[in-house]
Amino acid sequence: MSNRDPFDYGFGTVWQHVYVNERQGYHTSVADYHRHDFYEINLILSGNVKILLRDCAKEGRENRMVLTRPGTPHYISCKPDTLYHRLYLVFTDEFVANYLPEWSQLCTVFGEKGSILTLSAEQTERFRALIRSIQHESSLFRQRLLIYELLSHISELTEESNPGASKIPPYIIEALAYLDEHYAEKIVAAELARRLHIGRTTLMTEFKRHLGSTVTEYLTHCRLRHAIRLLQEGRTREDVAEKCGFADNSGLVRAFKRCYGSTPRAYLNRKEP
Repeated sequence: MSNRDPFDYGFGTVWQHVYVNERQGYHTSVADYHRHDFYEINLILSGNVKILLRDCAKEGRENRMVLTRPGTPHYISCKPDTLYHRLYLVFTDEFVANYLPEWSQLCTVFGEKGSILTLSAEQTERFRALIRSIQHESSLFRQRLLIYELLSHISELTEESNPGASKIPPYIIEALAYLDEHYAEKIVAAELARRLHIGRTTLMTEFKRHLGSTVTEYLTHCRLRHAIRLLQEGRTREDVAEKCGFADNSGLVRAFKRCYGSTPRAYLNRKEP
């Protein structure tokens, strides 16, 4: 579980089994629908945030907790009209599963397809304090105990319904999977819609509603995510542009400037831990 790609996971550091950090600003660090091979607990502290799981989406300014188990696709985005702030905890299955007989029951709080909990101010502060305690605890044993305590409190918050959540059409999930797999190819919205057996207008409208971006914008971010990984490996910009679906090196540079406000080199220097 070590030697993670710092861009893929957004941590900017190497971690082994448990890690806590926070993000604050007017944009999120992850630009597309993605998944991890570890448990993740996101505590949304502020911002106009949209959360997308496999079968539902929820948008608003409430304090919320987003829980995803290994392999759960998810997407968290924010509108730049308010300051976005989240505290997050990630840990591996190996770190907790073999140390508590009740783990199989506790891990159900993550849900089969992820879970979104709306929190009161009091609950938010309690969870923030617990996550901070995990962050500053040097003993792995005590970190496990604190994680168990955190999950025990979360398990008490049962939500029979998810107010404000909207069902995601299956074709949107199929579209995301197709874009993630075929990002290097030329993709036109009309052709993608035909592949999904829906109208182009329906695809464009629903994609924008659930993702907050157009198909083209999402595809560009997806390509850039892979481009950054290849550039970090030392590939040339010409090679990266070809492998990631950009017309040429100039197209790659223009995409970086449009999305990140900087050239590839400046962006990578800024991302170094």
